[in-house]
Amino acid sequence: MAIINVSPANNLTELIASDAVSQGDVLLLADGIYTQSVVIGKNDIRIISLSGKAVFSGFFILLDGFVLNEVTGTLIHGVEIRNYLRNGILVTRGSANRIVSNSITEVGGTGVLITNSAENLVWKNKISEVGSDGILMISGSTGNRIIENHVSDCAFDGIETFLSVDASNLIVENNVRGCGDNCLEIFGTNCFVYGNKAAEAAQNAYLVVSGAHTALLENKGLISGRGLNVNIRNIFAACNSMISNGGTGVLAFNDYGIYQENLIENNGNSGLLLSSTADFNFIFENRIVGNDPADIVDNGTGNTFLKNQTGPIFPPIDCDKK
Repeated sequence: MAIINVSPANNLTELIASDAVSQGDVLLLADGIYTQSVVIGKNDIRIISLSGKAVFSGFFILLDGFVLNEVTGTLIHGVEIRNYLRNGILVTRGSANRIVSNSITEVGGTGVLITNSAENLVWKNKISEVGSDGILMISGSTGNRIIENHVSDCAFDGIETFLSVDASNLIVENNVRGCGDNCLEIFGTNCFVYGNKAAEAAQNAYLVVSGAHTALLENKGLISGRGLNVNIRNIFAACNSMISNGGTGVLAFNDYGIYQENLIENNGNSGLLLSSTADFNFIFENRIVGNDPADIVDNGTGNTFLKNQTGPIFPPIDCDKK
């Protein structure tokens, strides 16, 4: 294993494919503009910009910044990626790759696209001004960890798992805002969504559909079209805050869900709205207050309510008790 110094004059795709680079080597990037698309086809290659001033620019001519093709153990750290026609980083049929502390901006497609890949880590990246999604998991991508990223100004969704086969993904403590569709769009069975903040989505701060058994804990959804929109079986949504959204705070189409200890406050088109297809849910110890025109609307069947607080945000003073 060796540290190999790299400059913008080097063609990284050719270098990685050559005998000069072995599995486990570190490519240490000098500062400068790298006008190239990098294809990585070798396992356990580490690409590092210590200063954060190694800039990969497609100049709106090249398609993708980095392509990780059927590899495991790649690390891309501290790199700036911008002005590509499609994707900043594409991971296809790979596993356990690490995308850490990069800046991805002004790409025509997706910031980080993970397709048919498992157990990858996307951590502490800044992704903005993308023509599609900020981070997208698709085509049976499972067990990926999306943690502490800042995602903003996406034409479609901020963070998305696309279909029910995109299962068991973790989406934790991301900050997402300013999306043309949804901040977080969660398809897939048994996903875990914790501690995220989503704001200024044109549609939903959180859209959770297709699949079952997903858990949402301690997330915030603010000033969006809606707060949380759910259509999966057996959701567990606890300690979330859906506040000051233009539409419904929580719109539910699901069966057998549990909504516990959530704050649903000051939303338009009601706080919690259970549709005619939302049956046998348990609504427990929530604070659902100050919503217009109603705090809770139940159009479903067999839903159970226990120890919820509703009413104005500030209860009126009872002068007779003064």
